Amino acid sequence: MFRTLRYNFVPKYSAIIISKQSFLTNEYKCINAWSKQTTSPILTKVNLNDFYTSLEQHYSSKGVVSAIDVDIFANAVKDPLYLDELKDLLHKLRLSAETGNTLESTHHATVRNYLEFGNINELVEILKDPLNYGIFLDFYAANLLMDKLITSQNYELAANVASLIMLQEDYSNDITCTLCQYACYKFISAYKPPLEENKNEKENNKVEEIKIRVKYLRNGYFDDHFDIKDIKLLTGKTLAWISKQFQDNTSNNLQLLGLLYYKKFDKLLLLCDKLTGNTSFKVYKEVLNLMEAELTEESKESLGKCISLLNNAKMIEEKMEESIKIMVENAINRSQTKDIAAQEQMFKNWEIIRETRLQEQTKRLDRIRRIQSIEEKQKELEKEEQKLWFFENEEKIDLQIEEKEQLEDKRQVKSKVHDKSDEDYIPPEILPQKK
Repeated sequence: MFRTLRYNFVPKYSAIIISKQSFLTNEYKCINAWSKQTTSPILTKVNLNDFYTSLEQHYSSKGVVSAIDVDIFANAVKDPLYLDELKDLLHKLRLSAETGNTLESTHHATVRNYLEFGNINELVEILKDPLNYGIFLDFYAANLLMDKLITSQNYELAANVASLIMLQEDYSNDITCTLCQYACYKFISAYKPPLEENKNEKENNKVEEIKIRVKYLRNGYFDDHFDIKDIKLLTGKTLAWISKQFQDNTSNNLQLLGLLYYKKFDKLLLLCDKLTGNTSFKVYKEVLNLMEAELTEESKESLGKCISLLNNAKMIEEKMEESIKIMVENAINRSQTKDIAAQEQMFKNWEIIRETRLQEQTKRLDRIRRIQSIEEKQKELEKEEQKLWFFENEEKIDLQIEEKEQLEDKRQVKSKVHDKSDEDYIPPEILPQKK
């Protein structure tokens, strides 16, 4: 079940107990291991204000920002004041050719920084816009974020995060999958459609249409994956796809709900027929209630068949939410030790990778500086050589000057001809066609 953290305050007259529900333990968050890697010598020497200014100037002049520099900035953030700068650097990195070299620690550090210092709504918006920011969730960052959102009972944002994990199509972490299932179920079970605006207000707020001529129109295409924008539909697909990875009774019921809200009624009917043919399958009352609530004229025939099939199955009297909580707790008990060890090792590897990449960048920049200095010296030597051997090469130099003058004359003549032709141009007269 939920882990409960209690804070006891003993004032003069009474005791107040405040409980906070959370799935993940403090050990899972690896706070000490994360703090240790963010206090490495490379990161502690960074003055973020000066560092950001230098990166901004370099981007303005060269149009490039280094992936290792952004990683150092992301991991060195210790104050919420620098989150806007971090967001700006992530966007600049995404626009440059260096985006392919983004380090895994940059993604993880961004999520942890926003969880600790920032606005979680803004973090979710960044995650939902990979084209501009290029930040993706690893399993451990996803678990921390999902646990935080579930703890704060923000199930809509949690469902949005779960959909991002579904779109990545990697379901190898049991804790991540079960947290997604719980978040999607809580969002769907309490879903209320947004209030419709008054039609009169809509008419008053109509904007004048502006028509633009285009060369061609693209054929409409909907991939039924990345193009899904409706949060209810997206949550349904997430629940269906993730629950399909498991064969337990609770996941089977969640898969039914997923297909219901994903509006894949043909697949839902096939799954109902398959599950009811299995004697070990039991249906939750909540599943039937939610199906009945979704009955419409369009879906009445297919959903009616599903409901009649499920009514013949055995019923579970236990609350579905409690079963999902147990499923999450079992996943944590199975995977927690392994995930903690993996995170600690990952943080150590990131320190080594960061140091290696920084050394490689330093060597590369030194090499570029040396090449530039050699080229400048060569140009200076060529000028000195021309001065020293001017009288011996006077004829060659005169010929070079004449060739340059001839080229300039040709260009001027061409430009004059072009200008004159433009001035003399008379547009053709267009007469009406005879009928």
